[in-house]
Amino acid sequence: MLVFFLLGVGQKASHVYYKDNLVRLSALLVLIVVTGYIWQCFTVPEALLGDSIAKRYITAFCLFVVVAYGMNVTPKVSPFLLLISAGVGLFVHLTTLSTDIWVAAWQGERVDLGLKNAQHAGVVFGVALLASMFFLPRVSLLPFRARMLALPLLGCFILLMIFGVIATQTRAVWLGLAFSAVILPLFFAVILLIWRRSVHWRALAHAAAIGTGILLLASMMLYSMVGSITQRLSEETVDATTITKMARSETISNSSIGVRIGLWSVACEWIAERPVFGWGRRAASKLIKQSPHFNEEFKKKYTHVHNSYLETIVGVGAAAIACMIAIILLVAWRTTVLWRRREMPTDVFFFSCAVFSFWIIVNIFESYVILNFGTFLNTVIGGFVYSWYLRRKRETS
Repeated sequence: MLVFFLLGVGQKASHVYYKDNLVRLSALLVLIVVTGYIWQCFTVPEALLGDSIAKRYITAFCLFVVVAYGMNVTPKVSPFLLLISAGVGLFVHLTTLSTDIWVAAWQGERVDLGLKNAQHAGVVFGVALLASMFFLPRVSLLPFRARMLALPLLGCFILLMIFGVIATQTRAVWLGLAFSAVILPLFFAVILLIWRRSVHWRALAHAAAIGTGILLLASMMLYSMVGSITQRLSEETVDATTITKMARSETISNSSIGVRIGLWSVACEWIAERPVFGWGRRAASKLIKQSPHFNEEFKKKYTHVHNSYLETIVGVGAAAIACMIAIILLVAWRTTVLWRRREMPTDVFFFSCAVFSFWIIVNIFESYVILNFGTFLNTVIGGFVYSWYLRRKRETS
């Protein structure tokens, strides 16, 4: 609340942010989470009651609004500074790693490259790769001296991101990037048919050339990196019968797929018991420990549901996730309308679509949203995208 109050400095209209429906939805989310926590304190058995770490959902879905308004306070500063600063921070971090880590990654070992774990690192590299790919054509339009400096740096950054995506060996990230690569051309075709937007064929040819070049680089790098990287895609095989048994909790295997299907199936039972306000953020680990479906070894190793959507409903209930979806849809709608009015750059719009598609997929297989890197990515990307809407709104007013 103090941050929102201080953001009033520099605004032409008093309390302008209170008129924003997105701010109102954020306030509603705070109210729902707090109300749900109070309800949990009185209704959830003490042995299963989680703590107030559910407040992380507020940070994950509201902090980007604060960042966007902060960018709007200084209109002379480009929103791209937010992405550039995050990219520079990641680049500096990678330069501090020891040579042994890079050698191990090149030899096919699964590494986290100095981040929390390989899964979270893979998501960070995936988002950074999408950003560097989509805005590479923009860098090529800079003045000559700036272009000669920026292009080599961005080229090295793209190579590092490709290496990171491969070395972290996170299949959800690979699937998310593939999904984005399929969705974007389909989305582009729909735009041509329905909205009749004019096509800049030269820009499209440049984008296709860049995408093809990056795909070739990734293929060469994957071929050169020895070890078990290519086996990652085929090391787990399941059939319909196995999936059915795991979904019914008749058998829970220790494989990556088996763990997730088993947890998701049991999580649906927990949701059915407390659908509105949930069990509490930390209740999932306690529910797993008390579940008869899992053995002791499983209970010691796994403490969450490995799915952001189910984890959220188990933790804070359907009321909170409905508000979160409303926040996402409002941002998506305003972004689309802004682009249709030609008030948002096309590369920014398509970048937001690609990241949204990627983010939807990876969160099916891991609870990224409320953890540190998930909150960081939500804040940076969400703040970057929404700041364009606030900037245009300020200019028109």
